Amino acid sequence: MVKQGEFSMSHRRNWTATAQLIAAMSLAGSSVVVGKGLADSLPVYVTTFATLLVAQVVMLPYAWQKREEIRALERREWVYLFLQGMCGIVLFRVLMLSGLRTIGAAQAGIITGTSPAILTLLAWLLLGERPSALSGVGVAFAMGGAVGIALVDTGGKETGGMPWGSLLVFGAVISEGLFSIWRKRISATVSATANTVVLVFCALVTVFPLALLDALHHPALPTTANVVAILYYGAVATVVAYILWTGAVGSVSGVTAGITTAAMPASAVVLSALVLNEPLTLLQLSGCLLVVLGIIAGSWSSRG
Repeated sequence: MVKQGEFSMSHRRNWTATAQLIAAMSLAGSSVVVGKGLADSLPVYVTTFATLLVAQVVMLPYAWQKREEIRALERREWVYLFLQGMCGIVLFRVLMLSGLRTIGAAQAGIITGTSPAILTLLAWLLLGERPSALSGVGVAFAMGGAVGIALVDTGGKETGGMPWGSLLVFGAVISEGLFSIWRKRISATVSATANTVVLVFCALVTVFPLALLDALHHPALPTTANVVAILYYGAVATVVAYILWTGAVGSVSGVTAGITTAAMPASAVVLSALVLNEPLTLLQLSGCLLVVLGIIAGSWSSRG
């Protein structure tokens, strides 16, 4: 009876963590939509620094609350936090925003659909997590659905993007996967809030000189819409999303985490329909169903 109760509690925790990861990736999907507009009007490093500055200001009360934990961090933990900031924030944003300057959002969405496979592969190579048969089915469903929902009809626009832009977005996907791997290394010793505070700070310090050079060479004044987008990107798509992700990714396998990343392109397409009034096609709706089935299969495979 006790074992059965422990099993049920573990299963509930797994589903709760999976839900947090889906929410985090949904916010990440919204940041792609917002980032497209920012990439078209502001320098990449300036945009990255501005969104991180907003995130850091929002995190100040949490930084004070977690000051003792932050002071007690060991050198090993600082190394992994710095790597998270570099991969999950600086490289991801710079590569994604740079790529969105040369390719359309649909093409970028197709590439982000490879996230489940990339994170699963990284978890296998770096963490030794071999996917089960059911997990493999989940990855296949999630990838198939992510690619399907990313096939947005752009009406003949932005379909001739340069291959270099595609490589940049793919680099962003790999960076995002590495971020999750580095987080899992210290998830047992560093809380999600402290993790987010420090990685945002590391990313902010790293990108500052690049943003300064960017501003000097490409001066541009933000519009009101830019300011609103930066505030959303920094406060919601960064702080909330990273706290959700860092708080849950250590509680599930790398395979399950990888499968939930399929929620990112799904979110981007659904939000485009709701906010920009873009129609949802049957292919995209079918893709959303595959993503859901993939996430269920991946989470269920971790029940034991």
